[in-house]
Amino acid sequence: MTDRDLLRALRSSRTSSEDAYAYLIDAYGEELYRRCILVLRDRDTAHVVLRDTLIVARAHIGQVPDADRLGEWLHALAEVECARHTRRGARSEAAVGWRMPEHTALVRARVLNGMCGPELDGYRAHVTARADHFGRDGFPLPPSTRFLARGLFPLLPVLVVLLVALLAIVFAGCVIARGLGQV
Repeated sequence: MTDRDLLRALRSSRTSSEDAYAYLIDAYGEELYRRCILVLRDRDTAHVVLRDTLIVARAHIGQVPDADRLGEWLHALAEVECARHTRRGARSEAAVGWRMPEHTALVRARVLNGMCGPELDGYRAHVTARADHFGRDGFPLPPSTRFLARGLFPLLPVLVVLLVALLAIVFAGCVIARGLGQV
């Protein structure tokens, strides 16, 4: 399946989530898993990150600029998910005897079992909402730049409240000063 076919299938409402996850893991699962292992140096956490990456990819597939950048976009999602886990201390810096796995045949089954099924709807919704930060180019924003990338617009209501409070304090000070000046 080409990236163009894969993207078309992922964007189709006729493709079930289970099929979409299977298509993604068949096309990119092994390379994304190996990327996660290199960053995290922990196989179990790499499974979790791969699972979350695929959940985010399915939910936000509309963000992909075009089929030619699908692989790049998926790797960017994986990097953001790895960064989220390394911030929580998931990386084992001095993993004794650590090495890349030789066989990744069970990764597909383990990851798919951990993401499919109606009992996981809440988890998928949580992961989808948590990872809803994309730049204008459709690529995910790294966790460290999300606040700055959004700018001051989301803070506008807070700034207005602070300005009104400051004006109220100044007005109260003026009223008190006039009252003291008349005594």
